[in-house]
Formats: sequence, structure tokens, C-alpha cells
Amino acid sequence: MPRKCAVVASMFLTGILAACGSKQEVPSTTTSTVPGTGQPTGMIAFNTNRAGNSEIYVMNADGSEPRRVTDDPSPDKGSSWSPDGQKIAYFNGRDGNGEIYVINADGSDPQRLTDSPAQDVQASWSPDGTEIAFASDRDGNSEIYLMNADGSEPVRLTNNAASDFRPTWSPDGKKIAFRSNRDEPNPFTCSPCNDEIYVMSADGSALQRITNDPAFDFAPSWSPDGKKMAFASDRDGDFGVYVMNADGSGLEQLTNNAASDTSPDWSPDGKTLAFASDRDGNSEIYLMNSDGDAASRITENDDNDADPVWRPHALAAAGR
Repeated sequence: MPRKCAVVASMFLTGILAACGSKQEVPSTTTSTVPGTGQPTGMIAFNTNRAGNSEIYVMNADGSEPRRVTDDPSPDKGSSWSPDGQKIAYFNGRDGNGEIYVINADGSDPQRLTDSPAQDVQASWSPDGTEIAFASDRDGNSEIYLMNADGSEPVRLTNNAASDFRPTWSPDGKKIAFRSNRDEPNPFTCSPCNDEIYVMSADGSALQRITNDPAFDFAPSWSPDGKKMAFASDRDGDFGVYVMNADGSGLEQLTNNAASDTSPDWSPDGKTLAFASDRDGNSEIYLMNSDGDAASRITENDDNDADPVWRPHALAAAGR
């Protein structure tokens, strides 16, 4: 399979959680850099198959002390931190279909939130911690849904014959960005598709398309101040990381090489982007400055590490 097709196919894999491994204390550090040094601090969750199948790990932001959070024969994917940094939502396929789970960041007390014969995947915690957005095909095709953080009262936000994926909240909790192939002439047979980034209000109204390119645009990530959005795209022929203003203007390409650079995620202070790349042969986690400079690898093993997600600042510490 060509590399581009393999990368696209991997983004549609489902999976996720169950038992817990050894319980380890999760440090309370939430800053992104050591003042005066630029050295990254804080924590990053990521997916890896280094244990034989896809599991969720956490590590320090410099790549040190990786710790396994989930431990299940079925793949665990799609990390989303709670706003206080104490829990992680994700999806698992142990019941033959994807379901949303939540687990303490030390690997204890996994709980299933959804119970549907459909695929419920790609959870995203709201900034105030009360709701979780997710993608599901429970009504026939993938749409964006919203539920309470305990899994109750799921509601459908999008309604389109095509497919909507990977919701992500704006920092103020008023908007949700997602990717959709609703502008693709053949949304059910395309590979890869002409997916675009959309933004809507948190209730599903005021839909806006913010990218417009025949390429595959995906994996939106809001900057902490809500003014910019990073995303991945193959618009130059290979998957790379881009950044734009939150309204779609001011597009900039941050990475430019023959590898696949995907899944960007902003550090809490907005100075650094984590991303996944296979530029050294297999998928590893990298950091770079938010302008694309000074990329450095922080994981190194023979297996694949992907989908990095920074642990947020604790809202309680900010008095919110």
C-alpha cells in the first residue's frame, strides 16, 4: 500500500480501553517551558503500539518517563485530556465496535461512557469539563455528537449525507472544529478524500467552512488563545503541518519534507507544537516551535508513536 494511503487508512482505525496497568502518580506540572531555557515541561499523551497493540501512554514533554495508561487486547486510541488534566477520554473496540471510555491519567478506574452497536470514536472534552464531543455512525454515517461528561444525554450536532470526523473544541468552549468530506463528489468511495476543516457553534449552528483546497485537510487543533488553528494536509503532495487564522485566512506551511507530518497539537502556552512524523522511518513524536522552527524528536523506538496531545493547564489553578 502506498504510504499516503496507509496514513489515511490508519486515521480510520477504531479501538480502545479496558483494564489498567501499574498505577503511577501523574505529576501536576502544567507549564510548557522552563522559563529562560525553552526546555519543554508538562505532559503529553500519545498512542503507541510498542506494547504489541495500540495503547495510550503519557510522557514528560521532553519524551522522558513514558508510562502506559491503558492495557487491553483491543486497540486504545484518540486521547483527550479533561480540563483539569486528571482524566483521559479515548475510544476502545473491545466489544467489536468503538466506544468512548474515560480513565484516570494514572491508568486507574476505566469507565465506559457510550453503549451503542455503532462506532463511537474521537472524543473531545469541552473546556469546562461538562461535555464530550465525539464522532459516531449510529445514524448510518459518521456525524458529530455531544454528550454529558458522564455519557448521558447524547445529541447529534451535524446532519449530512457525507461523513464528519474528529471534533475539537475552541478554548472558550463556544465553537467546535471538525473535518468533513461533505464537499467530496464521491464521499463514500474516495481514498483519500477532499476533506475540509469546518467550524460550528457548540450547539451545531452557524456552520462555516474554513479550508478550501482539493487536498485532504484534517486534524484541526486550536491555539490556546483561539486565534489560530493548526492542521495537517497533503496539499503539497506529502502530509505536512499547516497553521492558519481561526477564520481560515493567513495560511502558513510549517513543515515541508517528503515524510508524513500529522496530528499537530499546541502546548498550553502556545509556543510549541507536538506532531507525529515518519521522517526517520517510523512514526515518532516531535516538537517544534509554533512557527515551524527547531523540530526535534522526543520518542525513539522501533514501533509507531502517534497522535500527541498536551496535558492542559488546570482550570482550577486559574480560578475558573
